[in-house]
This record gives sequence, structure tokens and C-alpha cells, in this order.
Amino acid sequence: MSPRSRHRGMSLLLFLVLLVAGCTPGGGSAPARTGGPAGSSAALLGDLRTVDPCTLTDPAALEGAENAGTVSLDYCLLHVRVGEGSLVQLAVGELVPVDPAQQGAPVVQRGALRIVQDAPLPGHCTRQIVFTDGIALQVSADLLVGDPAAGLCAIAQSGADTAAAAIEQHRVGHRAFPPNSLALVDPCSMLDLSAVRQLPGLEQAGPKRSPARHQCLWGELSAESPRVQLLHTAGDPPQVLHGAAVEETIAGRRTVVSVVGGDPQVPLCSAETGHVPFGAKPGQVEVAQLVVSMPGESGIDACEYARGLAQAAWPNLPG
Repeated sequence: MSPRSRHRGMSLLLFLVLLVAGCTPGGGSAPARTGGPAGSSAALLGDLRTVDPCTLTDPAALEGAENAGTVSLDYCLLHVRVGEGSLVQLAVGELVPVDPAQQGAPVVQRGALRIVQDAPLPGHCTRQIVFTDGIALQVSADLLVGDPAAGLCAIAQSGADTAAAAIEQHRVGHRAFPPNSLALVDPCSMLDLSAVRQLPGLEQAGPKRSPARHQCLWGELSAESPRVQLLHTAGDPPQVLHGAAVEETIAGRRTVVSVVGGDPQVPLCSAETGHVPFGAKPGQVEVAQLVVSMPGESGIDACEYARGLAQAAWPNLPG
């Protein structure tokens, strides 16, 4: 199983758990589209769609850190080995709306930037670099293996300090994408709203875009609520990884449809299709990933919904 494939499945399962309780350059630097008021994400980062999050990291600044490979257009992964056998995953760079629930959390002022220290969760700790336009750059440390007392928040803080320094020193790099790249296309425009609203519980759903416009959400980020997500990402081509996954052709595109985690009782399914080549590493591609969660139904049912939505979305992907 590839690092990217392992991470995608792990991330989706970790996401459900949290609800209920390094990178390859993508083709060099592109001119940053600047704008926006002082202190805003656009003013400090440039074109949010093309930011290379790996330019915000420095593996040498963390003892035991190494690049974990490209798995996203939105964040860069490092693996950090701590102590005797503990392995921590550090994700740097994803842009998210500031969560009002985090108001009152401790804040460290670093020049013009604020670093919010989210309350830690078991096996997880996050820091957020907050911009003046209500957008935050997220740095998260997750325990993959080993001791829960592996210093996750110290690792997250170190990653946030490194990212903040890169921003302050104007070292934010940008990737160069071809005109038909998924990175330049709003995933919310790939699915007609009427198609999403045919799903039970999503009759009134509207699209919610991520700040970098690489992700679109219909529904609520809750383990108890139905939702559809369309993500534009990158890495190895989609693979059949377990018995609850199948390769098929949908709308003329090779597609892997998979119950997340391989357990048919988990009501979460993804449909993925590869796109154009990505980055300098041979074999890596951009990937469109459609995720459907239907609480109260089986993973098999969720996959039927995912197939129908993929049939509607794939013809709208850039040629």
C-alpha cells in the first residue's frame, strides 16, 4: 500500500473518530496572485490555490523528521520519530475557516501573526496560524504509533513556528499547474446541486468551499449527519486496497470505489479517479476524490450513492 493511499484511508477514519470524541514540488514556482488587505491570507500567501505547503516546512528543524511524500494539494506531510519507537505525523499548510468555537483558546503572538493553540485531543494536537480575513493555516500532529505522551503539541508548535517564519520572511512558494489541472478548478462546480439533493438528508444542502478551493462540502461535518465531499488532491493513482473496494469505469474514467477502511458496516465510501500527472516524481497524478457518508446505512449503500454522484461529476472534470 502506498503512503498516500494509507494516509487517505487513515485520515478519513481519524476524522470520524475526532468528530465523535513530505511533499514533492509540483513543478516549480508560479507567480503568486497577491491582493487583499494587510494581514489577510491572500496578502501573505498569494494565490491560495497554488501555494506549495512544503515550502512552509523544514524537516531539519525537527529532530527525527523526514518528508513523508506528497498526498495532498493542501498540506505537506512529515513523519517525526520520537523516543523509542513512537511515530508522529505532522501535516502543515491546510487552509480552513477560523472556528468560532476556538475563541478563548491560548494565543501566541508572533509578529503580525497569531498562533492559536487548540486544546489537545487524545493522539492529536493542532496549532492554527490565523490571518485577518477569518482564514487559518493549520498545523496538526497525530500519533501514528507509540507513546501517547510523545510531545505532540511541542511538535505541532515547532511546525507552526517554522511555517510562520516562512510567511514572515516571504518564502512561501507556489506550484506551476497546467491549465487543465484540478488545482485550478472549483470542485463545487463539478456537481450539480440537484444531484446532491437527491440523497436522503441532503435535500436542502448547499456547497461550502474550502479557502484554497480544493475541497467542497455538502452537508455537515458531523458523524451523525449525511454529507458529500469532493476533494482535489494528488499522489499515487487510486488503488484497490481491500475486499470492499473495486475498480470500474464510470463516465469513461477508471474509478476505484471503496468502503473506507474495508468494513461494509462503516457508512463511508469514496470514489476516486486519476487525472493529469503531478509533480516531478514519476507516476504521481492529481486525483478527484468523492466521499459520501450516509449514517444509518451500510458502506455498500454509501458506495451506490458515490457511484451515482461520480457519474454526474466526472464528465465535468477538465479535459
